[in-house]
Amino acid sequence: LYNMATIISNLRLSRLGFLNISQVPAIRTSLPIRENSNAASVTKIKRTCFAKMYPTLLVFPDGSTANIRYKEPRKIIKLPLDFSKLSETQKKIVLANRKPKQKLEVIEDFGNTVDLNEYSKFFKK
Repeated sequence: LYNMATIISNLRLSRLGFLNISQVPAIRTSLPIRENSNAASVTKIKRTCFAKMYPTLLVFPDGSTANIRYKEPRKIIKLPLDFSKLSETQKKIVLANRKPKQKLEVIEDFGNTVDLNEYSKFFKK
C-alpha cells in the first residue's frame, strides 16, 4: 500500500507541521504514539536544534563580559585562556590560582593560666 519513500516524505511533512502522523495509517501502525503527557524527563533533553535563542553571559579571558544570544539555554559561557599569548609571570600566576589553597591551622595560646586559689574567696562553702 505505502512504499518507504512515501512514508519518509510523510514523516518530513509531519515534522514541518503540514501533516498529522495519525492521519497516515502506515505510519500510525509503525510508530509508537504517546497517548498522554504523563511521562517525565529526568535527564537533559537531547535536542540537536533548540527552537529559540537564549540570553547568555559571555565572559572573555580578560574578564570583560558581553550579553549574547546562544542556541542552548546556558547561564554563563567562559572562554578559555590562551597560554601561548601569556608571559611567563602570568602563566605562573594563573597556575598558582588553580592550585588548591592550603588551610592554615591557627592555634591560639593565651599563655595565661588560671589559679583557682585567687578566686576561692568568692566560692560559697
